[in-house]
This record gives sequence, C-alpha cells and structure tokens, in this order.
Amino acid sequence: MPKMSVKTFFSVASVVVLALSFGQTVAGQDGNGKLAGTWNVTLKFPTCSATCPCPGGVPNIPVPALQTFLSHGSIVEIAGGTLLRGPGVGSWQRTDDHKFAARFKFFLFNPDGTRKGSEEVTDEIDLTGPDTFEASATFDLFDAAGTVIGQGCAINETATRFE
Repeated sequence: MPKMSVKTFFSVASVVVLALSFGQTVAGQDGNGKLAGTWNVTLKFPTCSATCPCPGGVPNIPVPALQTFLSHGSIVEIAGGTLLRGPGVGSWQRTDDHKFAARFKFFLFNPDGTRKGSEEVTDEIDLTGPDTFEASATFDLFDAAGTVIGQGCAINETATRFE
C-alpha cells in the first residue's frame, strides 16, 4: 500500500467530515436529544506519564477540538494543536436525561508521516446547559501493531455549542 502524506491524509479527512456533516439535523430536533450539533471542546490532560502522555508533556495544557455529534448516532472529532493525529470517528448514545456516552478512534503519526499508533477515547458527557457540556474521558493508547501501551488515561473536557 502506498504511503500517504500527512497533508494528503488531512485533505481526505476534511472531505469525509464535510460529507458526514450534510447528514446532520438541527440540534435539538432529532430523536437523540440536544447533543446533536458541533461543539467547541477544550481538552485537558490532568496527569502525564510515559504510558499516559500529555500533549506537550505538561498537565492541563488546553487543547482545542471540534466534535460533531450527528443525529443518527455518529461522532466526528478533529483536534487542534497537532498535525500528528488524524480525525476521530465513532458513535454516541443517550444514557440518561442530559447524559451521553461516546466512543471514537483516531490514528497517530510520526513526523515522517508513518503510522505511530492509535487512541480510542471513551467519553461520559453531561449537558450542563442547552449550549454547554462537561465530560470525563479516558483513552487507551495503542502502538502501530495494535498492542495496548497505555490504558485508562484521563481527559477532562468542557464544551460550548458552535453556532
């Protein structure tokens, strides 16, 4: 299989995100509740270690992301701050009144464009208002061979609806 440059990967990923966005309904008008829509999310990693690395190697550096929750239960996530990871894709569901769970995966890359591994993120989301949420998340880190090298690493999230 030919090697894809990071620039080409992100171009393809942008097209996929745009295509998925056309299936989105107006937030609050779907059968799943008011989570559907696009959110400005701030991620903070409270603890850094060799098996649970933080961006920049320092705890609680705010990392921006956009998360789009589609009305049919899919999620697309794009993190800001690095070109060394791809977009996240997964699913979400309601678990209780104003509470949701989401799970998505993205690939990690080395500076030369080769695949470094992947992360799988599990979010427990609590809508704190019509246009805000807080989430507790964990991620599992995998190397390029798919071996778990970090598990249950913590992320704290806050979000506002993007309009």
